[in-house]
Amino acid sequence: MDGKTVHLLDLPDEILLIVLKKLDSVDVLYSLLNVNKRLDQMVRSVNNTKFLNFSMNNVQLNRFCCEILPQIHQNIVSLTLEIFSMERILLACEYPNLTIIVLTNFLPDILLQYLTDESPIFRLLQQQIKHLTVKCDKQLVINHSFTDVCVRILAICRNLSYLNVHQWLITNHACLSIRDRPPNVCLSSNLHTLSISVDTFDDCLCLLDGRLEQLRSFTVRIYFIIRSRMNNNNQTTLCNLKEFSLISYLHTTAYDCRILPLLRRMPNLKTLTFGLNIVRLTVIDSLYLNEELLIHMKYLNKFIFHICTVLPDFEANYFLTTNDIKNTFLNWKYSSVSCCIDHFSDGYSYYHIYSTPFQMTDFMCLSNSFCGQDFFYVTNLWLFDTRPFEHDFFEWLSQACPLLQDLLIANSISQKDKRQVAIINDKQIFSKISYLHLS
Repeated sequence: MDGKTVHLLDLPDEILLIVLKKLDSVDVLYSLLNVNKRLDQMVRSVNNTKFLNFSMNNVQLNRFCCEILPQIHQNIVSLTLEIFSMERILLACEYPNLTIIVLTNFLPDILLQYLTDESPIFRLLQQQIKHLTVKCDKQLVINHSFTDVCVRILAICRNLSYLNVHQWLITNHACLSIRDRPPNVCLSSNLHTLSISVDTFDDCLCLLDGRLEQLRSFTVRIYFIIRSRMNNNNQTTLCNLKEFSLISYLHTTAYDCRILPLLRRMPNLKTLTFGLNIVRLTVIDSLYLNEELLIHMKYLNKFIFHICTVLPDFEANYFLTTNDIKNTFLNWKYSSVSCCIDHFSDGYSYYHIYSTPFQMTDFMCLSNSFCGQDFFYVTNLWLFDTRPFEHDFFEWLSQACPLLQDLLIANSISQKDKRQVAIINDKQIFSKISYLHLS
């Protein structure tokens, strides 16, 4: 180095563009627009103004609405908005190419005001928006309000092809409940991708009864799947469905009588994902999956799963080892599979089989036996064990699940190995473990 200071404008255009692409587009626009002709041309580029994420204070918002958006509005394809500033930003100017909205800090009562004929943004939502994501974050939302919003979205947004709207945390979730509503709600002839949480398995069946005729990709989360709540003899083949994902947290006894028959109605699936805790009298392994499920899905090329079979001790096979189960997957044509077995003192044994590397965001019934493995993508986690979770376990967990956001611990056994590092003023001080995203 010769000690010279290199200024931003000293960089050649190709290097400067690389630098700008690494920065947040909103920050670049706010800081550099109208600074000089050269920078102005770069920050106004289509690639730099297509996708904008608005999370800012009122001073910044004022300048954007009054000065910046009117200069770049024709380039904008996607906006990420907070519910409180949504109307102001959308009314700041015309957005002829806007088709994608991501909405944060979801509050159903406020959003419902925008989903009416009298709303000033009604026409935009009705005619332009094709992709809509609603993030509920940590707010507590009741099912009735959540359902009202979903019903109105599908009624208003006629051109919507993609909808992702759910609040799903192990400890706090809002769900769509339409089983007791008229059959003409949640109708759409354009929607091809849906990701949502539903209250019951019956609500899931309602969404697959033909009202979403073009649905090709369906991700659904159901907190608890019970055996039966209503008669549903619909055996219609879901020919259009190419991707299906099902996550359920609580133990279910309804896999063979409810879930499996639904899966068999999806012969054209190319991608299947599910995470289930299944109570039954025999262990689910490769042989069972091939003979009872996959034989009906000849086009399937991607299968990601975490299945925990829960057996009462009087049915548990204590001679069955992880290698025995793994050996059934020797000729498995999908991703690698790992296995873990726990025989708990509460009278139940848990037989886990799961795709590796683990790509799912949810993991149920993780115990001490999983120490040493990595679950990089897991954000929602349920811990269960009849043995204590010691300090070393939580140290491992912070590294194994670096993105963890929501944690439920089902364990009342006191730690035996508390990690004391010092005594100050007769008080024990213990070492700390950081979970950067846990709240």
